[in-house]
Amino acid sequence: MRKTFFISFLVILFSLISIGCGKEKTEPVKESRTSVASNLTNTSETVLSSSASLTTNQTTIPTLFIHGYGGAEGSFNGMLSRFEFDNFGNKVLTVTVQPNGTVSDTGTWGDQLDNPLIQVLFADNKSSELNQTEWIKAVLNYLNQTYQIEEVNLVGHSMGGVSSFRHLITYGNDDSLPMVNKFIAIGAPFNNFVSGNEEQTIDALIQNGPIVLSERYSDYAASIQYYPKTTKMLNIVGDLEDGSEGDGTVPIRSSLAIGYLMQTNEFEYQDEIIAGSQAHHSQLHENTQVDELVANFLWDSP
Repeated sequence: MRKTFFISFLVILFSLISIGCGKEKTEPVKESRTSVASNLTNTSETVLSSSASLTTNQTTIPTLFIHGYGGAEGSFNGMLSRFEFDNFGNKVLTVTVQPNGTVSDTGTWGDQLDNPLIQVLFADNKSSELNQTEWIKAVLNYLNQTYQIEEVNLVGHSMGGVSSFRHLITYGNDDSLPMVNKFIAIGAPFNNFVSGNEEQTIDALIQNGPIVLSERYSDYAASIQYYPKTTKMLNIVGDLEDGSEGDGTVPIRSSLAIGYLMQTNEFEYQDEIIAGSQAHHSQLHENTQVDELVANFLWDSP
């Protein structure tokens, strides 16, 4: 009798466990904005949806994304993935430049109106600004000769920004190269890392230019008249608001100094400051506020 009761109890217990397990369902993992962006941590003070205020204009003009010193494919992978996820554009090519200026690419170029995105990689990612300037020229020449591209946008982070600017004042009016329609600098040290401007107010900097000029900035000042008249510029600057007056790497005055040259020479220029604890230099291209500024500047106006 005791043995029969024990067996019956086991049968009932097993049935209850089976019923409970049968109710448990495995949900498929939903692809989210975060997972598409390689699980990158959101770094904006307020999470912004890039699509919230943007009606994307579709165009065949490709936008080139150029990394900074020591950068690599990961530098802009997150931003490009988020733009694709939001249907702002499609990455079509990755272009790699060797130290000798040889250019190659992977991907497929088409003539579709889909805001094509091109990632530019320097095989020697710790070379000088002058070398990068020549390599940007080589990339533009390659795109023109290979795909008959006649117009581009440039987005450069850090040294990629200063190298792009030097390209514009050196080769920006070269008719044999694609014309640069719009240029965005992100965390670019236009006045390098000179000291002596710390006490100058931002208003005085914009009004009069920096007190102390780096060799880089002096070069820019000497050649600013060659900047292409039709190239619109957006300068995105980080400020951690922690007393450092910069993004943790680039002083805010170094980035903003270029505004004096652009505005006194009446070029179309604007700057935006990303402020707060998440505006660190190496994370600016992962900040969704920066995403929105870039997307609006490139594609929210004809």
